[in-house]
Amino acid sequence: MSQSIQRYTELADLVLELQMAMQAAQVWETKAPSSEALASEQPFCIDTMTFEQWLRYVLIERFKEMIEQQQPLPQRCHISPMVEEAFRGLEPQKVKHLMLVCDALDRFLTRSSQL
Repeated sequence: MSQSIQRYTELADLVLELQMAMQAAQVWETKAPSSEALASEQPFCIDTMTFEQWLRYVLIERFKEMIEQQQPLPQRCHISPMVEEAFRGLEPQKVKHLMLVCDALDRFLTRSSQL
């Protein structure tokens, strides 16, 4: 398997793990944001949707598209601090795995850009 294909496979695994971690933490948002909300230019669409919606309908969907179309991957990712802040009020045990997955995603994209 080429190094490029392996990177997309690794990212696909992390995206699936993120989805499962969100579901386990009960933060898997089922209400899709409007097209207007998705058009936000603010980081994390903070002005138009919840962070849970952004994770599911923006981040995960963009990564899926990149994987399917083998588009260039971001050179870095720093979502862990936002995840920590967004879920601060939840029980730590409930979001521990979600934090670990987001840390892994941050490290993977930063490491991948250095290859």
